[in-house]
Amino acid sequence: MGRNPHTDPQHYATPQRLVGPPATSASAQTGLVNYDYVIVGAGAAGCVLANKLSADKNVSVLLLEAGSDNTKVFESKVPMLFSKLFHTQNDWDYYTVEQAELANRRLYWPRGKVLGGSSSLNAMMYHHCSSTDFDEWASVHGCKGWSYDDLAPHFRIMEKFTHNPNRPPINRQHRGRLGQWNTGYSWLSEVVEKGFLPACEEADIPPNPDINSREGTMGVTRFQTFIDPKGQRASLATAFLTPEVLARPNLYVACNAYVTRILFDQITNPREPRAIGVEFQMARGGPRFEVHARREVVLSAGTVNTPQTLLLSGIGPADELKAHGIPVIQANDAVGRNMKDHLCTTPVIGKAKRGASLDYLGDGLNALPALARWMLTGGGPLTSNVGEAAAFIRTTDYNFPQTVNAPKDNASGANAPDIEIISAPIAFIHHGEERPADGSSVFTLVPIGLRPQSHGTVTLKSRDVFDPPVIDPKYLSDEGSNDRNVLLVGLRVCIKIIHSPAFQKYFEAVPVNDDPTSYWWPYSSSNPDNITDEQLLRFMDAKAFTLYHPVGTARMGPSPENSVVDTECRVHGVRGLRVMDASVFPEQISGHPTAPIAAMAAKLGEMMNVGRGAPVAARL
Repeated sequence: MGRNPHTDPQHYATPQRLVGPPATSASAQTGLVNYDYVIVGAGAAGCVLANKLSADKNVSVLLLEAGSDNTKVFESKVPMLFSKLFHTQNDWDYYTVEQAELANRRLYWPRGKVLGGSSSLNAMMYHHCSSTDFDEWASVHGCKGWSYDDLAPHFRIMEKFTHNPNRPPINRQHRGRLGQWNTGYSWLSEVVEKGFLPACEEADIPPNPDINSREGTMGVTRFQTFIDPKGQRASLATAFLTPEVLARPNLYVACNAYVTRILFDQITNPREPRAIGVEFQMARGGPRFEVHARREVVLSAGTVNTPQTLLLSGIGPADELKAHGIPVIQANDAVGRNMKDHLCTTPVIGKAKRGASLDYLGDGLNALPALARWMLTGGGPLTSNVGEAAAFIRTTDYNFPQTVNAPKDNASGANAPDIEIISAPIAFIHHGEERPADGSSVFTLVPIGLRPQSHGTVTLKSRDVFDPPVIDPKYLSDEGSNDRNVLLVGLRVCIKIIHSPAFQKYFEAVPVNDDPTSYWWPYSSSNPDNITDEQLLRFMDAKAFTLYHPVGTARMGPSPENSVVDTECRVHGVRGLRVMDASVFPEQISGHPTAPIAAMAAKLGEMMNVGRGAPVAARL
């Protein structure tokens, strides 16, 4: 099809063929702009779906994104600089409500507001997670067709893995080589390679050279990342919205478009309304535009914005919709519920010796040589993923006599973890925004609860899409406090690792300190074995933060009684509307979600192509 004449190209970068919305509401009404598919949200899933669906030249696809063009954002290209994007125009800059179990603190939630979504904003861990996570989806939650074996071919076909001869050998039959998405092993600091990794082995955590296979995640590993051979971030936008893909005459990508609601035909079949398009604005108080979808609308706005859009469109708990004066299109009590997030408890930090930490890169002058190296060669410490390695463990394997309440096993399988310990050769305190008062260089260990039982909500603040929704993860609120017990064991394992002989040679001696408010406690405690649960819990309450992995607010399942979409990601009770992003996860996974989201989007795109009889050549 030809170019849409109702465009305002001044808002968009024409070389990338990013096109604008209808110029006026009048033109939108009189010259109804139609596409076969309208995708809401150009995050990880939206980028893959836009690529997948537009591969069939016989259909037209419009991809709407509230953020801007990722190719203009330098900090998104340099791996080490990702935290510089926090609190910028490329970040939704969300905050939770006060968390009763975390000293009534409001926690900051960075979320990508740019093409590629959070795959353009966060660290670049490429992780399949545990195979039993997805097998649990199929066997326990009734999501047949979404087991690990169902997703594994999509992981492989999307991936373009670059071998690194300086890393331990792996079985490359598990890695894809011909896909669009660059993965591999990036920069590894000496303190990680020769300190953290052997320290984990001294703590009886075995090495695992490749956590991205059916064998699973357990053990300590060097992260595989989505950083390309040129040392640049390979987000889902750079991988799947390439200049060649954006040049397709049937694909339209519009930035700065805030979808206010999904439009429904309620007349043809009142019992089952059909999604026929969306309404959006470009600024608060600005004109509203409409675009129509001949086939389907796909909502890929993420765990926060997807339920917000559904609620604004009249799909959700009837009482909440009525309270905001929103007509009920389809009542569904699961919309915005069942949210689970990965909570990081307090980071355990050590005072690194001069040169052992990468904290010097935070100083503009000291970072200049590294920046010059990156720009000239695509190498050096700026290609660090920050989280360079991690240990995946089961807390039930540990018995600390100081811990009063042993955690229960909530992992997805016998060989699946419930704690991840990320190692970072920098001071990653409060998302990297806080530095030790004495200006010291730092090494950080961060324990993360992977299988939380606490679950929260996303609800509406108002009917205005420009008002952020109310985010309440209800951290550590699970009955029996098992989430706390898991994190307590994780903290104690971190203390054990950081005191190991292999690690100690990289740290400066710090004064013995039993003050839980000190940066160096509990590392500098006079006797770590005497630290009580109560002390660690106070430490946790003051410092815990999110690892940016909320899921489940439009969960998948066979029944509308406890889910939002069916096993083909179609919203229960309406036609022509699907959801694909982390909000559809029926249960939290034990790791990093970017790769699973991408594989799921590829699988859904193939299902949609096959469903309409598209040729196999349209596959990714």
